[in-house]
Amino acid sequence: MASINIKTVQKPAETYQGYTYSDIKLDLEFDYTRNNELLKTQEIKDSINSLDYDAIKTSIFNLFTTIPGQKILNPYFGLNLVQYLFDPVSKNIANSIGNEILNGIATFEPRVSIKKIDIVVDEVNSQYIITLTVSAPRITNTSFKLIGTLSNSGFYFNN
Repeated sequence: MASINIKTVQKPAETYQGYTYSDIKLDLEFDYTRNNELLKTQEIKDSINSLDYDAIKTSIFNLFTTIPGQKILNPYFGLNLVQYLFDPVSKNIANSIGNEILNGIATFEPRVSIKKIDIVVDEVNSQYIITLTVSAPRITNTSFKLIGTLSNSGFYFNN
């Protein structure tokens, strides 16, 4: 069987300006390139990238807010957290949400390792407070926390 090797598609061996991960911000914020004062009039607007932890946080947010089937080219991508939004808030549903998150991140976000998932059931406000403790071994061995809320209005990060 023949092998095809396309060199222009290969991942570069070096990091992007000292960062390990770089993703484009989906809200398309723009910034100017850094030129010296002499070429100030020739500055070009360019999109701002998410780097390292911000890139991972954005990727996890996209995973949480995408329903499988929404991405045409990757129909299995996403967590189906919408199925839990209008059920009564309970510890059993919190366990199901935790399992879904654990499986989804293990499948679609190989850059991180999950250390702990903590889901607090807030029955008064009909929501779940989700705390993920993750580490990104290629960046550093230290862990960081992502705290978010899942309610009938959707998912959002608190930090």
